[in-house]
Amino acid sequence: MDMIVLGGSGVMGSEIADLLLKYSDANITIASNDQKGLNKVAEQLNNRVNTQVIDINDMDNLIGLIKKFDIVINAIGPFYETCIKILKASMQAKVNFVDINDDYDAIQWELALHEEAKNAGMTAVVGLGASPGFTNILAKYGADKLDKVEDIHVFWSQSTIDPTGSAAIEHWLHIISGEVPMFLNGEWKNVHALSEPQTVNFIKPVGDLELFYTGHPEPVTLPRYIKGVKNVIIKGGLFPPRIMDIWKTFTTLGFGSEKKFIIDDYSIPLRKLAVKLIRSMPHFAPKYFEDLFIDAMKKYKGCAGAVKVEVIGEGDGEKLKYVYDISAKSVKFGTAFPAAIGAIMMSKNEIKQKGVFAPEGALDAAKFLSATKKEIIVYENGKKMK
Repeated sequence: MDMIVLGGSGVMGSEIADLLLKYSDANITIASNDQKGLNKVAEQLNNRVNTQVIDINDMDNLIGLIKKFDIVINAIGPFYETCIKILKASMQAKVNFVDINDDYDAIQWELALHEEAKNAGMTAVVGLGASPGFTNILAKYGADKLDKVEDIHVFWSQSTIDPTGSAAIEHWLHIISGEVPMFLNGEWKNVHALSEPQTVNFIKPVGDLELFYTGHPEPVTLPRYIKGVKNVIIKGGLFPPRIMDIWKTFTTLGFGSEKKFIIDDYSIPLRKLAVKLIRSMPHFAPKYFEDLFIDAMKKYKGCAGAVKVEVIGEGDGEKLKYVYDISAKSVKFGTAFPAAIGAIMMSKNEIKQKGVFAPEGALDAAKFLSATKKEIIVYENGKKMK
């Protein structure tokens, strides 16, 4: 079995490659437009991967490359800029596909290609990371226990002390700006990002955090596969809270926008300018961020993030509520591991449907949780799942 990880020189792609080497016997190739980065990752992985330089904007070469493999895993973000061209290339190559797309608009564009992918005889599982991805599986697992599902609440939190790349920063700015989709009273509606603050209690060491409406794929996809659900919402936030305040200020000032900032003959989208500013802040104010890092390590004990999924409905004539909690020491592991396991399940022909699917539409929730339980501890209603 031959697999290629696009974006393999990046934070998420390199982690996916590492996990595929650990949990499968597949031949792994990592690809990106950064030869030095690829060489560095290959060395870190003891040269157990092949490397390939590729420009994803060169469609003919991209299709030709993908045709050489059985499965392609896309980790190149931001996904609202990259996912469609790579998915279409995989469809033309008729090669099965997994990605970690976490953009609410881009996931809709991918799902719209379902019939075209089905006709091509290939399978694409999109949004298979932590959130979305693992959260979708938890929601489906809880929903399968109920006779009737009424509400699904997804809550996410992430530490900004965990190393991340520019694409992730662009993603954060994207999902906390403007209006974002929720599923309310049986229909999709747009709400203002960062509105409706709510304090949510995550498992230790995260504890209580104030969260807000954010743009993520779960409200877009879960109602498509969990019939009868009335409300699907997602709220999220960054910690420590002082960092979240900085991000809110950036979006309030319009830095989440795609509008161009122009000075003399130079122009740059405000969102990309914000990425440069945010990545430079620790250099401008080293003492502030050093103190912030120390405080965060003391309070959160190195935790990189946590999610909570609530599934509410009826079973055997009674009102029931299932609450699922997980936390992660590393955002990159929490995101990469579901994608790697999904690709491995795909390689074993455990995903038989053809077309484009969100995780809850293609994967058996119980089997997926069983396959991941050695690495990810899930609590159901406060008790560790076996």
